[in-house]
Amino acid sequence: MKFIVFEGIDGSGKSTQARLLAQALQARGLPVLATRQPSDGAVGKVMRSATDGILPLENETMALLVAADRFQHVHDEIKPALAAGKFVICDRFYHSSFAFQGIDDGAFARVAAYNAQVIASQKPDITFFLDVPPEECMHRITAGRNYGGRYDSVAQLTAVRARYLQIFAQVQPEEIICMLNGSASKEAIAAQVLATIFPA
Repeated sequence: MKFIVFEGIDGSGKSTQARLLAQALQARGLPVLATRQPSDGAVGKVMRSATDGILPLENETMALLVAADRFQHVHDEIKPALAAGKFVICDRFYHSSFAFQGIDDGAFARVAAYNAQVIASQKPDITFFLDVPPEECMHRITAGRNYGGRYDSVAQLTAVRARYLQIFAQVQPEEIICMLNGSASKEAIAAQVLATIFPA
């Protein structure tokens, strides 16, 4: 398993687990690319401004921009790293577009179309989904940082979680989705992730 994705609603701890896994692999002397989506490229920075509530964009605009950012990110960073034999750990991938921009059946279908080339060419080897109640995530968000982002409400997080479960039901069994209890300690979750990647 070389291409590893972490998904979850905001406040689920996915970024922490991506970082911990990268550190654990590096400690084993393994080459790692730790990255994220939206990416740190020019389009990705625009997307982050939108999700942080700074730049007002329509949902359809966001879906198009994040798909464009993902295509470039896969071409410029992910595929070259995998070809070089590196583990690639990505904080969010195309499942996030369905969860955040697939707000109805029509939008869901358009997200699939926008991401079709990436989906066909570069699926994750495994996707870890940190499942945490939206109320708990909202508490973490408000306790940990200034909030006011586009999805910073229990209602929004609940809807995003439901769409995650919808896309996961559609992609299995073609894709490996590992559901994790994100309410557990970060150490316990990290141990479960490592045991899944490197089974005894």
